[in-house]
Amino acid sequence: MAKINEAELKAQIKSSNYSNAYLIYGEESYLKEFYVNQIKSKLVDPTFEAFNLHSYDGKDAELDDILKDAQMLPMMSEYNLVIVRDYPIEKSKSDIKLLKEFLEDVPESTVLIFCFDAIVPDVKGTNFKNLISYFDKAGCVVNLEKRTENDVAKLLVAGAKKRGATLDINDAKYLISISGNDLKNLLNELDKLTGFVNGGVITKDIIDNMATKCLQARVYDLSKFVVAGNTDKAYGVLDTLFGMKEDAIVIASVISGVYVDMYRVKCAKTAGLSYDDVAKYYNYRGREFALKNASRDCASLTEAQLRKSLDAIADTDIKLKSTSADKRLLIEELIVKLVMIARENNYA
Repeated sequence: MAKINEAELKAQIKSSNYSNAYLIYGEESYLKEFYVNQIKSKLVDPTFEAFNLHSYDGKDAELDDILKDAQMLPMMSEYNLVIVRDYPIEKSKSDIKLLKEFLEDVPESTVLIFCFDAIVPDVKGTNFKNLISYFDKAGCVVNLEKRTENDVAKLLVAGAKKRGATLDINDAKYLISISGNDLKNLLNELDKLTGFVNGGVITKDIIDNMATKCLQARVYDLSKFVVAGNTDKAYGVLDTLFGMKEDAIVIASVISGVYVDMYRVKCAKTAGLSYDDVAKYYNYRGREFALKNASRDCASLTEAQLRKSLDAIADTDIKLKSTSADKRLLIEELIVKLVMIARENNYA
């Protein structure tokens, strides 16, 4: 068959026109699990699930056992479904060869799904490229990427409507900027918010008061206060992060990401480009809000200040990973350095 997108996969499931083999991977965990479960619910009668459904955790399975089940005939059903999650394809070259031979002649009554989620495959590696080629010939390859911010916002608006509530598209985008772009987490937040308004309108104020902020959103707040030179509020956010037991190295990494976003936007503006151009070039798909925040926060900083800030962050990252110094103290010192850079002061 071929490589297909999400819409084509959805159409296959809706029309019950299934392929005999699926390779499913990509950034969006929720969508991968959603479509695997959709296929499962359509193909497997719960009464005969013990005979017609075979699920494997790849790290605990041998390919021989998987393929034996894939050769079985279904009982009182049209299909025998085999689901394999996170099979370590680097484990054995002979496995790749064995799987290739099987995929060249998949039984018509079998649907074999290889899904990668916990394991992030090396899409440029030889083994995974071969795997794509074999599944491409035998069935379908589906790369479920992050949806765009606009698509996720539309999904949230529609989801709120189904739950009897109202959510404006701009407030949906604001929720994404607050809680992150993970679909599963966003839908959980939507359940909470719609339950709270009980048929009413989900406003920006309600999102502010009710939605759980993701780490990145809290670091956006931190950087906003740092750029403004508001040390007290910056340390307030830092207190919250450490109170939540966030790891200092992770905090430094996210701070670095925020400053990289600002630097990219600043350089783009200098070149006469917009943050939309940056989003396309660096693939911010589903994270467009990050560049909007960066565009706002970098307005008062020069490229030279941003480069100094990135150097300070890199220096702190090295110290966090290579010394026994108090990690919280190192992050606090970093905040002081970033504030001083924003104020165009020198530090020793």
